[in-house]
Amino acid sequence: MTFSKTILYTVAVLGLLISSTSSALADKKPKGAKKTDPQTIAQLYSGKTSNWNSGGHAYWGPGGEYKGINKKGTAVGVGKWFVTTKGRLCNETIWYWPEDGQTKSEPYEECWEFVTAPDGTIWERYMPDKTEWYRHKPEKQVKGDAAKSKFNKIAKSLGL
Repeated sequence: MTFSKTILYTVAVLGLLISSTSSALADKKPKGAKKTDPQTIAQLYSGKTSNWNSGGHAYWGPGGEYKGINKKGTAVGVGKWFVTTKGRLCNETIWYWPEDGQTKSEPYEECWEFVTAPDGTIWERYMPDKTEWYRHKPEKQVKGDAAKSKFNKIAKSLGL
């Protein structure tokens, strides 16, 4: 597997790993759940850093800026994030990593779908793979760009 494919695989696996600790909670869309309001989704993420179980990070800037770090801390993603009218949180990112003494890059897009259960609980799933539904975990997020210095260090090493 090339490093490029490894990066994309790592990014895709991040979504799966988010749900790994809670996959036993549900494997189907919660009964009676409806698409989550786009403004609610934006409020869940805007200005926060998601810290994934795998060791990766994503910063969802309040102006739509997206910055990601892969789980190995060797690659960064730079792009934008947005919420669709269909209740999806998406990012369009260019990922950069070192390979054979050069900085390589590749575009990548991913989305998560959100629904709200009748009891108000927000559920999500990773769309590219249509993983199982899992509860949104706000405890996996912190306010601000918590991984900024790590991101800047990696980006600088890549000549960005």
